[in-house]
Amino acid sequence: MPIIEPDSQLYDDNKKTGPEQDSIEKTSIFSAHVGIQWQGHDCQFTDWSFLPSINLWRDYLPAEIESKLPGKSIGDEITHRFKAGEIIEPRLSSQQHTVSHTHFQPPKKGLEPILPLHGRFYPKDFFTAVEGIYEGNKFPCRITSVDENNISVDLNHPLSGTDFDMIMQIDNIKKAGAERGGRCNDITSIACDSGPGMQDVLANKETDFITSNAFSRLDSGNDSVFFKQPDFSPFWDSLALLQVSKLYQKLIPQKAQVLDLMSGAHSPLLEAEINVDSVSCAGLNDAEMEQNLSCNLKFNIDVNSMTSLPFHSAQFDTLLIHAAIEYVINPELLFAEIKRVLKPSGRVIISFSNRSIPEKAIQLWTGAHEFERPAIVLSYLRSSGGFCNFNSYSKRGLFRPEDDKLADKLLLSDPVYVIWADKE
Repeated sequence: MPIIEPDSQLYDDNKKTGPEQDSIEKTSIFSAHVGIQWQGHDCQFTDWSFLPSINLWRDYLPAEIESKLPGKSIGDEITHRFKAGEIIEPRLSSQQHTVSHTHFQPPKKGLEPILPLHGRFYPKDFFTAVEGIYEGNKFPCRITSVDENNISVDLNHPLSGTDFDMIMQIDNIKKAGAERGGRCNDITSIACDSGPGMQDVLANKETDFITSNAFSRLDSGNDSVFFKQPDFSPFWDSLALLQVSKLYQKLIPQKAQVLDLMSGAHSPLLEAEINVDSVSCAGLNDAEMEQNLSCNLKFNIDVNSMTSLPFHSAQFDTLLIHAAIEYVINPELLFAEIKRVLKPSGRVIISFSNRSIPEKAIQLWTGAHEFERPAIVLSYLRSSGGFCNFNSYSKRGLFRPEDDKLADKLLLSDPVYVIWADKE
C-alpha cells in the first residue's frame, strides 16, 4: 500500500518568518509536536507528528486547541480530549458495504496476488463499483469480514468512532512575515489522516496477517552468510536513534539485566542515560558487536535458525529488538523464547522504522502499510500469550540531520515506531 508522504508545502513558511517571539500571538508562526493518543482494544496508542510551520493566522486548528494557544511559550503543552465524531467524521453505517469478491480488484504486482484478508487495510480504489469510491482514491479502508462469497468493507476513517486526546507541545515561535496568500493547512488532517488508527485490532477477531508466503523473502539464504561482512555505519539517522534512546530512558528500569537481541554495531542504548546492570548482546556479526560499546557480553546467534535462546528462563528484566523484527521468519518460536527468558513483569521493547534491507525483509512486512506494522508486532505478542500492558508509540516528521549520509536524498528523519509490553 502506498505511504502518504508529508506535504512539502508545510515547510515553505520557514523562509517568511521574522524574529523569534517569547509567546504565541495571533500573528505567530510556530513549530510544534502534535500528538494523537487513544486507548485501543487492548493497547494504548500514541502517534506524534512534528509540524515545523503552523501559521496561526491562516491554518485551521480545532477551536478547543486554538483558543488555548495565545500566550503559550516554548515548551508549553496543550491537551484536549475529543469525543468520537467531534473533529473526525463520525462512524456512519452508510460507509460500510458488503460486496462480492469480484469488486476487489487490486493491481497485479509481483508473483503473488493480493488477497482480501480480515482486518487488513487497503487503498479504497482496490474496490470497484462501490458508492463513495473514485479511481485513484488511496485513502485506506478496512475489511471487517470475509467469507467465500462476500467481503465486508468499512470506508470510515480509521479513527472514526474513537475518543482521543490531541496534544500540542510548542517547539519554536516566530513572528510571521508579510502575508501574500498561501495555502491553508488543516492541522487535524495532517496529524490524523496519514495512518493513526490503523495500528489497532478489531474487537471481534485478530487481524489475518498470516498467508502462505507471509514469511518468504527475496533472499531465503542463510542470514549468517548474508551478514558476514560487517557494516559499521548506522542504518538509522542519529535523530531517529535519539528518539528511541529517550524512550529507553523511560521504559528500562535502573539496574536492569538487558538482552539486546539481533544487535549490531549501533544501539539506542548508547545515548540512553540508564544505569543498567549488564547488557547481553546477541547478533550475527561478532565484529559489529565488538564496536557496540553498550555490550558487556556477546553471543553469536541467528534467531532464524535457532531452536532456542542460550539463556536461562527468567534471566532478563528487559529484552530489546531494534531495527530487526522485519527479518524474523519464525515469530512464534522467537516470542515463545522471549517470554521464557524474561522475568515476571519483564518488558520487551521492539523498535522499527520504514526502512529495511529489502532482500531480507519478510513479505508480510513489505506488503503492509507503514501503520499496519505496529499491528503486526502486536499480533505476534498476543499470539504468544502471557503479555500485557501493550503500548504503541510513533514519531515522524522531524528533519534529518544535515550531516547524515542520506541528507541529500531524504528531507525527513527516519520515522520511529516502538511497541512494548510486559510479561504477565
